[in-house]
Amino acid sequence: MASSPVPIPHPSGPLAGYRVLDFSDEKGQLCARFLGELGADVIKVEPPRTGDLTRGRGPFFRGEEGLETSLWWWTMNAGKRSITCQLQLSAGRELVQKLVAQADIVIETCMPPTAADIGLDYATLSAANPGIVVVSITNFGQTGPYRSWQATDMVGAAMGGLMSVTGDPERGPVRILAPQALTQANIQAGVGAMTALYARGVNGGVGQHVDVSMQEAVVNALDHSSPTYDILGIDIFGPGIRRVNNGQLGARYLYEAKDGWVAALQAGHLIGPGANAIIDWLAETGEANGLDAPEWREKLTALVPLSVEDRTRVEETMIAFCRTRMKEDLVREAQARNAGWAPVFSPAEIVESKQLAARDYFVRVNHEDIGESFTYAGAPWKLSETPWAQRGRAPHLGEHNEDVYGELLGLEPADLRRLRMKMVI
Repeated sequence: MASSPVPIPHPSGPLAGYRVLDFSDEKGQLCARFLGELGADVIKVEPPRTGDLTRGRGPFFRGEEGLETSLWWWTMNAGKRSITCQLQLSAGRELVQKLVAQADIVIETCMPPTAADIGLDYATLSAANPGIVVVSITNFGQTGPYRSWQATDMVGAAMGGLMSVTGDPERGPVRILAPQALTQANIQAGVGAMTALYARGVNGGVGQHVDVSMQEAVVNALDHSSPTYDILGIDIFGPGIRRVNNGQLGARYLYEAKDGWVAALQAGHLIGPGANAIIDWLAETGEANGLDAPEWREKLTALVPLSVEDRTRVEETMIAFCRTRMKEDLVREAQARNAGWAPVFSPAEIVESKQLAARDYFVRVNHEDIGESFTYAGAPWKLSETPWAQRGRAPHLGEHNEDVYGELLGLEPADLRRLRMKMVI
């Protein structure tokens, strides 16, 4: 299989010519990857020999645990360069200062206030480069009583309110399997980094400190939950398979099909102004269960809440209708009747999605080191003039030491050997 440079060049990206130093853990690696896919030169800085801790996060390729086989590492660090540097040593911190002088953005995730101990605090970095944008992504931000609390994605989801609006009243809150708190922290950090970078251009080249809290990033993604409590006094809770309307459980929106599940609000649109279209569908198949009677049509299309008994009958009708049919067939016919039904896709079905295939969403990434290629997630946005681009596989530990230290700092191979012997890189 042909070899490609790592990272693959992307000179047409909107951030081409900018440089990012990535010192982050899970809270910032996706943010840095996004910046790289927009053209920035992203350099992942790792401890020598052991590498970044996320290299040890499973699952692993072929089940073989190692520094180069973590699927998490592959996903979050694709298209970056990797160098090693021991920040616990003064010589390592001196190297970082020199790199920062030639960088635009630094991403760090140190627990407050420990960034200063290894020279990654804003005061130290801005002294080396007044134009530097330092993005600090932490569990709870740089200030406040919780700033030094330990946290995982689950803690972020719990204390950000996300878990409270999932689950159901009978079994309590649940955590979404995919790490949404970490993802929100990364996305909001990317927005902050880009905003600060733009501001630098209109503010005389002066950088700034971007303080990102994982908790606040989750709260920011909760839509209307907080103002609903603040203004109406309604504390939204996890509704399970139902929807919450003004603090009350409404009609269920998940129905089991023959081969999975379909999602459809308002009992599959049997409740609301557009109900007649679905009632007609049920009637055509002989499965309306009496809902096609004039009095039921009037009741279902009125903007008046149904009684518990009436809602139960409507839901039981939809349950019986869906369980004998394939979900794609259900959704296709519902959409033809202007009802917004959707199949509940599994990860496997997402990879095989016709819609995503038509938009060329997924990309194949060549891992020439093991002679294989794999499917990766594609562009989170499509830019017509300054495109996104996948930049290749994730780097091996210290793969770019010679390139980066030689290119940016002018170090010779003999200098690098001495730094390795002293365990600086």
